[in-house]
Amino acid sequence: MNVFRLAGDVSHLVAIIILFLKIWRSRSCAGISGKSQVLFALVFTTRYLDLFTSFISIYNTVMKVVFLALAYATVYLIYMRFRNSYDSENDSFRVEFLLVPVAGLSFLENYAFTPLEILWTFSIYLESVAILPQLFMITKTGEAESITTHYLFFLGLYRALYLANWVWRYHTEGFFDQIAIVSGVVQTIFYCDFFYLYFTRVLRGSGKMSLPMPV
Repeated sequence: MNVFRLAGDVSHLVAIIILFLKIWRSRSCAGISGKSQVLFALVFTTRYLDLFTSFISIYNTVMKVVFLALAYATVYLIYMRFRNSYDSENDSFRVEFLLVPVAGLSFLENYAFTPLEILWTFSIYLESVAILPQLFMITKTGEAESITTHYLFFLGLYRALYLANWVWRYHTEGFFDQIAIVSGVVQTIFYCDFFYLYFTRVLRGSGKMSLPMPV
């Protein structure tokens, strides 16, 4: 495993832990898109079905189980434990506009027309757009708490590091995964504007990141 992949995994884990602890400690999920978290839980579920069919390493297995557990625990906190603080009015992104095209594309563009491979491909495509409900919610409300922006930053950093991982693997191993790379580029593009605001506003000490309200 190269340093870019390891750093990406750590960044991804940090992002999820930040979000989970934010909700648990504040006993509130205000400002958090439950729809994005459900999509991420679906991403992990469809991607890690190989837990039942193959063993790669202890590290790989533990990380998969941790991601699954934290994803579903976060969904539980939002929709069950602290549902009274969930802002369903502003979490209004139509996820079917993501799920239907992603499902269709996973049947059309994959490496093998088998159930596990199609579901894995579905997870890759879905992950690239799963953050959109959260970004839409922030745009709709016009601001985000600093802790939420830290979560988004580490999530975006994870994807950027994984792109570096693919570049490294191509140069050192000749390995090229077109589906993962293209999806990763798309996902990183969605974070570009957020990264600019994060560095220019949040890191300068503002308690919240204010965004232009949609017209």
